[in-house]
Amino acid sequence: MRLNHHSPTQVGILYAFLVLAFTLLYWFCPSFWKSPLTFIDSFYFSVVTITTLGYGDITPQTNAARLATSAESLSGIFVIGLFLNAITYNFSARELETKRKEEDEKWRPARLLMARHICKMHASIFWALQWIINPANKIDKKQHGIPPEMSQRNADGWGRRHQINPLEPQYDELKKMVEYNNVALDSTLHPKVVSFITCAKQLIKECDFIVQAYEKKEEALFVGSFDSSSALEMEKVYKFMISVFPEVVELENLNRPMKSADELIELASELNDKVDFLRLNVR
Repeated sequence: MRLNHHSPTQVGILYAFLVLAFTLLYWFCPSFWKSPLTFIDSFYFSVVTITTLGYGDITPQTNAARLATSAESLSGIFVIGLFLNAITYNFSARELETKRKEEDEKWRPARLLMARHICKMHASIFWALQWIINPANKIDKKQHGIPPEMSQRNADGWGRRHQINPLEPQYDELKKMVEYNNVALDSTLHPKVVSFITCAKQLIKECDFIVQAYEKKEEALFVGSFDSSSALEMEKVYKFMISVFPEVVELENLNRPMKSADELIELASELNDKVDFLRLNVR
């Protein structure tokens, strides 16, 4: 078993093992002494040696004995150092954990608010994406009162535009929320939030590009990209936030079915085979 030098218990066991090991060595090596030691004498001498007390009532007689007692003394000093270090480490760790819990309690309302905005933003983008990317989603022009001269492609673009219109305001709101509550972010949350904001902006841009391709009237081929890594990273941060703040699901009503990042990536790849005016480089 590997020694955990931050565990006082394990270091204490090592200390006791050294005492016993050298006790047996002294007991089984009668040539070390003027006269053979009993087990109790060997144990006594081992304790006196490892604690560097050195009473002198028992004296090693050979070079091998002197080397053994020197090794035990040095080992005792080393292990005592480990033991004191382990106690100090655990005390400091408890102090840090107490402070961390106090900080978490202090900043939890602000962090929960940010988690709500992040999860809401994630759901809005993913719900919009699964509607925008899927070419099977068509707008019934009669039902929506769309002029008959408008092409089906433009009508579908109009419908998709309604899906992404709320995204920019939500994104701006999220950025302001993060800026106002930046002090509440710890070393774990801060990089995740920054990464999420960057990826969200990227996917919103890609949503807008797809919608523009539907809205254009010319027959030109529109070539763009779909950043799968942004979708995967957003999903990763979203799941982390849900794990830390599970109440967000109910607070933001996130029980509505939502496609995963992998499913959206698959839809983006299939889009190239189903739409003749749009090509997405899924990367």
